[in-house]
Amino acid sequence: MAAKFDKYKKDIDRSTFVRYNKNYLTSLFGTTDIAPFWVADSDFMVMPELAKALKKTAKRGIYPYELKTPSIKQPLIDWFKKRHKIEIKMDGLLFTVSVNTGLAAAIDELTTKGDGVIIQPPVYQAFKGIITGVGRKVVNNKLTLKEGKYEIDFADLEKKASDKNNTAMLLCSPHNPVGRVWKKEELEKISKICIANNVLMLTDEIHADIIYSGATFVGMTEVYKGKSDNIIMLGSAGKSFGIPGLVDSFIYSPNPTLKKAMQERIMRFHLGKSNAFGNAALKTVYTHGYKWLDTKIDYLEKTVALIEEFLCKNIPEVTFTKPEGTYQVWLNFNKVAKNDEGLKELLFKKAKLGITLGTEYGIGGKGFARMNIASPRPMIMDALKRLKKALKE
Repeated sequence: MAAKFDKYKKDIDRSTFVRYNKNYLTSLFGTTDIAPFWVADSDFMVMPELAKALKKTAKRGIYPYELKTPSIKQPLIDWFKKRHKIEIKMDGLLFTVSVNTGLAAAIDELTTKGDGVIIQPPVYQAFKGIITGVGRKVVNNKLTLKEGKYEIDFADLEKKASDKNNTAMLLCSPHNPVGRVWKKEELEKISKICIANNVLMLTDEIHADIIYSGATFVGMTEVYKGKSDNIIMLGSAGKSFGIPGLVDSFIYSPNPTLKKAMQERIMRFHLGKSNAFGNAALKTVYTHGYKWLDTKIDYLEKTVALIEEFLCKNIPEVTFTKPEGTYQVWLNFNKVAKNDEGLKELLFKKAKLGITLGTEYGIGGKGFARMNIASPRPMIMDALKRLKKALKE
């Protein structure tokens, strides 16, 4: 199976792919002559069962308006129960265009203009834009790097949550870009603080399925169970199965009031339209994707080990926090670049490597960069060799 993940199909027109689009590359890196590993999507071919299901849908030849019926929802519910021991009830489940769409809708619908929303930088860069875009304020609970591992500053979180102006927390779990898979004890501390201060929990769990050896994903809705229902979970099959351009995302809340508010929002702004191919994909991956995803995770984990070995042997001055989950690696360039300009010179001009500077992820990101590793291993090796050559020049 590894050989299939190693394969890169050259006969595909990638000009419309965000990752390879020339306009995007030029705006981000100043050139199209660059190896792009910046956006969090996959360069792997999809699972065979999915390709077969899509071909079957294409042959159908009729594509009216479609709904997310129980037969579409049940495989998702079964997946989370079997894979993560997370209980999702069908009557609390909604669907929308993307996780970011759902987050923006939830913040705008359930908080008030001027309210503060707590995030934990360095964190997924879209969070800041989502929060400020709907007229709310970003409140930073900065993660602390200790002995190569990021930790939560709970004292600071408690201080921020106790401020009545801060009414929601946006949790990234697993965390993008630092790769932490939060332990149950950490999530329990977060929940205790948020519940005590009536802070709405919005948990982005889009990377929940990409978990490496030694780590266990714990869903925040399970942590909240029996304590509070002031929580909304958001997720998608997009990252897990390499199909962000195909499927929509889901929203789940055990709270009928929150669910009703989100449902009305989705209907009011027409944010929940399904399509035939997305429905077929959702049902297929959550029914037949167990073994395929296990193989993909094993492949990714071996890629992480390869990166660690290469850096140690060839460029030890560049380090990284070994991810517990996600397919991002968080590289530390502080020993080789004094500032963003120096890092751009090294990465974009010398190495011709298109990865995202850490400052994009907020405070705590200076001197770092995020690299997406969901690509065939020969491509990852080429990127590492480019970096080594650039540093030795």
